[in-house]
Amino acid sequence: AYKIDLDVKKMLGNKRLWALHEEKRAYLYATVKALEPQIAVETGVGPGVSTTFILSALRKGILYSIDLGEKYGEEAERYEIGFVVPDRLKQKWKLILGDSKKLLKELLDELQEIQFFLHDGEHTYENVMFELNEAWKHMKKGVIMVDNFEFNNATVEFSKRVKSKLLVLSHKEGGFAMIPKLE
Repeated sequence: AYKIDLDVKKMLGNKRLWALHEEKRAYLYATVKALEPQIAVETGVGPGVSTTFILSALRKGILYSIDLGEKYGEEAERYEIGFVVPDRLKQKWKLILGDSKKLLKELLDELQEIQFFLHDGEHTYENVMFELNEAWKHMKKGVIMVDNFEFNNATVEFSKRVKSKLLVLSHKEGGFAMIPKLE
């Protein structure tokens, strides 16, 4: 994960561009590496930091990512979605541009079952709850991870409702948590 982080930092330069915090990157990488999902889904790509860490940890799996498709950065300097994702990892990545509220359910229905889900898209209560519900329905066993879970109560309420422990991994930059589904 250390070399991946160095490569990502090089691509980002001195810009943050909504990139996943370094501490969260390590948790994300370790979780995906240990879980070995065949099908992973994330909402919110931005520069592609979380995407790069997920793809680097995947052995045989495929990552499906949904992002609005709006370029990131200041008006004078705009960056493409996922610009930090190395070409060598793109063969196991499917980027879908559009609103997760319109696309996620259809994608998950098509995939039928997933083992990993990362929410890092729109952080409103309604959207977080919608995404977690949809991911949970399509998961027999796996892990949901949520970036910025402290922005509202959706993640906490969801974990209580499904009777799964909320594991808080970080309080940096809005927090990072996971909800395991053990079957």
